Amino acid sequence: MVETYDLIIIGCGPAGMTASIYASRHKLNHIVFEGGVVGGQIALAAEVENWPGVKSIKGMELALRLEEHAKSLGMKLINSMVTDISWDEANKLFICASDAGKYAAKALIIATGAMHRKLGIAGEDKFLGKGVSYCATCDGPFFKDKTVAVIGGGDSALTEAVYLASIAKQVYIIHRRNEFRAQEANQEKAKNNPKIRFIMETVVAEIKGDKLVNSVVLENVNTKQRSELPVDGIFVCIGNVPASALVKKIGVATDERSYIKVDIGMHTNIPGVFAAGDITGSAPQAIVAAGQGAVAAMEAYRYIKGFKAGTVVLNR
Repeated sequence: MVETYDLIIIGCGPAGMTASIYASRHKLNHIVFEGGVVGGQIALAAEVENWPGVKSIKGMELALRLEEHAKSLGMKLINSMVTDISWDEANKLFICASDAGKYAAKALIIATGAMHRKLGIAGEDKFLGKGVSYCATCDGPFFKDKTVAVIGGGDSALTEAVYLASIAKQVYIIHRRNEFRAQEANQEKAKNNPKIRFIMETVVAEIKGDKLVNSVVLENVNTKQRSELPVDGIFVCIGNVPASALVKKIGVATDERSYIKVDIGMHTNIPGVFAAGDITGSAPQAIVAAGQGAVAAMEAYRYIKGFKAGTVVLNR
């Protein structure tokens, strides 16, 4: 027998948990699915310094606080990945299939976030877990007093580099452009750290090693000249790929980068399906995801109760 709820939330990061908090406050009977780490990307952050009301907090601690808050209001968490979504026309319900069974709901909030983008070069898959990592908080301690490289030029790359500088002997930031996209505050921290060196207008062409990583092959984007840099570890921070394949099956519209299209009320093109957080292609910030999760839950409530949604303007 399929359990039926008012609302199913897929994803338990800041967007999903905030959506759950608001769903609970609106007395919606709901469940939250998470097949990975509760907290999503924020749980992997070494330090969060832009969450209102908190000067600085470990990413995992913030994730745990969000989880505790949501559960205190009644969040029911299913530690399983949703593998399929379908529409039951006869009963007007969305059916979510998972390893834990099938569940039905009147509305869905998609908060599946995004996955780490890979470099797509030789040696990346071979040395995964053997020197190649996508999470400094997870794997940084393995590189105490060693030399590591961080690939990327955004906020995550620079904050990861600063964190790694507190552990490693030497940190290189390798960026393909001649300037960073990161916030000025994060750039300043990295540039003022004596253990961090910058290699600009350069890409990593290959990762080399024996049993473990021992070097990377660098290529200057202008001259195409190659060189080899000895390192013990590589941390890849070049953005994310949206986890939207699942909802495309039911016709949810995405943009050219596969992010879900939403309006300012977090409605997708499918009635009853809402999206929030990094999956929408918005600024990849926890506070933005949380705000979108709140809006999505409030709009889901209006939909479930048969209220007319407010007039909205499409954002793309």
